[in-house]
Amino acid sequence: MPIINFTNPIHVVVALVLVLLCAFLAQQYKKNTIPCIVLLVFLAILVGHTIELSALSSTADIMPFAVSIAVDEIFIFVSFLFFIWLDRIQVETAKTTKDKKTKSGKKDKKDEKVIEDDGLDVLWKKV
Repeated sequence: MPIINFTNPIHVVVALVLVLLCAFLAQQYKKNTIPCIVLLVFLAILVGHTIELSALSSTADIMPFAVSIAVDEIFIFVSFLFFIWLDRIQVETAKTTKDKKTKSGKKDKKDEKVIEDDGLDVLWKKV
């Protein structure tokens, strides 16, 4: 059996609640580092499940590992979407802060270029 067994519904619910709480916390602080940490944690859990599956001696216990790996991938996808969403919020917050500074008379072209190249603006322009 996997150490973190996602075939158990309680583990899935707890993981979902923690991901949603981290997303809410990241939205309040407008930082994308919290979903990045969640993403890295689920990647580490996926690697752990893969190592446990490769060290498995009997083929009868493959199903719990397969379900756990599938749920890991779902959580990785969700946390990546949270990361992209909060990256966009962080860039917009930086742009509004820059706009407030330029309205007060302080204009800095270096900051303007950094904010335009920061984040996933290329992706959001295509969407």
